[in-house]
Amino acid sequence: MAQGGRRGRGGEEVAPAQAAVGPAAPGQGGALVVAGATAPAARSGAPSGHVQHMTAWRKRRIAGWLFLTPAIAYILFAFALPIVYNIMLSFEETSPATIAHFTAPFAGLANYRYVLGDPTSQAAIVHTFEFTAGSLFGQFVIGFALALLFTLRFPGRTLARSLIIVPWLLPLIVTGVIFKFLFQVEGGAVNQLLFDIGIAQHPVDWLDNPHLALWTVLIANIWLGVPFFTLLLYSALQDVPVEVKEAALMDGAGPWQRLRMVIVPIILPVIEVTLLLGFVFTVKVFDLVVGLTGGGPANATQLITTWSYNLSFQQFNFGQGAALNNILLVLAMICAPLYLLLSRGSLNASSGAGK
Repeated sequence: MAQGGRRGRGGEEVAPAQAAVGPAAPGQGGALVVAGATAPAARSGAPSGHVQHMTAWRKRRIAGWLFLTPAIAYILFAFALPIVYNIMLSFEETSPATIAHFTAPFAGLANYRYVLGDPTSQAAIVHTFEFTAGSLFGQFVIGFALALLFTLRFPGRTLARSLIIVPWLLPLIVTGVIFKFLFQVEGGAVNQLLFDIGIAQHPVDWLDNPHLALWTVLIANIWLGVPFFTLLLYSALQDVPVEVKEAALMDGAGPWQRLRMVIVPIILPVIEVTLLLGFVFTVKVFDLVVGLTGGGPANATQLITTWSYNLSFQQFNFGQGAALNNILLVLAMICAPLYLLLSRGSLNASSGAGK
């Protein structure tokens, strides 16, 4: 017998792994068991199933990316590309001739220095924050009051809840034109009402007075945003457990105490998200101002959006307009993760995951 193997009946060489024998397991009548006889079949079957599993997994991944491709293409075309191009413009010295060929001299931070040092741009930034803060305050107070009112039962409640969303359905430019007719000097409904109740003796120039024009736009925007706050806060109030309100009432808590110590803490996550969304919607208002005042008089109602439009498409200083518009981009970059954080906290609180 050769070392490491033996000859079979036909004279062929038997491999060592196949020649190794051993006693049979108990109950097999002493038959010899050839070690490793089934190993190749076992080894050949395992990789086949693994490959099939990997192939199915890859097919699912490819199918998932194919379904996401239209959405990704839309986001890149409608959002990412304009943002990148706007950032590029803010660092260039552009003109109508250069912007048509997508080539312009590099200006560095000159556009940002101009925007931050220009009195009109500074006033537009201040007006934007004043306008946003006043709008959020008025929209929240009125919207929360209406939401509390709609939780009560009174005749015509369903009709009132249906009518409250009408201002929200109107386009912003239409709302601006409506309020322009309401606040005009001659024949305006607001001045006529002031005459009838004896508050004013002379027509008030709401839209051409630099001290009143921003207040006029502010009133119009509050009227426009109240339905949004009312609907979200009313939905949140419906989720307050009745047992909690009844327990507070049995403990002797008055209406103000129940509101401040029971209701508001429960719906606080919704209030935070609503205020944040209201800030995003208000800080980018453009159509309303254009329809009412066009940024005048004497730039008294210029906001970041309207003055950026003026710089870019009326004075053709595209780089300066892009630099001013990037301030809104910074605000959006701050608000986006904050919104995700607050909305996640709201979902955790509503589902009890944070307990």
